Amino acid sequence: MSQPSFYPLAGDNSETQPVLFALALDNPQQRNALLDEAMARLNAATAMSDALVTAQIEPHGARTHAPFAEAIAILSRDAAQLMQIARGVVG
Repeated sequence: MSQPSFYPLAGDNSETQPVLFALALDNPQQRNALLDEAMARLNAATAMSDALVTAQIEPHGARTHAPFAEAIAILSRDAAQLMQIARGVVG
């Protein structure tokens, strides 16, 4: 099974920023696809967190680890939102 993913879609013109969205229709296949994507993002967040803990990166400044923490937070937030959509909590 390939790893699920959503990709940014280009805008109608070159001045429009790409957007990322998910459309959830009420059927089991699409709900499972959203849950698979949420799980993939949670797995990525877990892998990044584990790597950060085991790599023993030496700090070079007060915010050395901030980009990793921000990436983990984004992945976790996205996963939670995808799960809410799949459960029908967010429309």
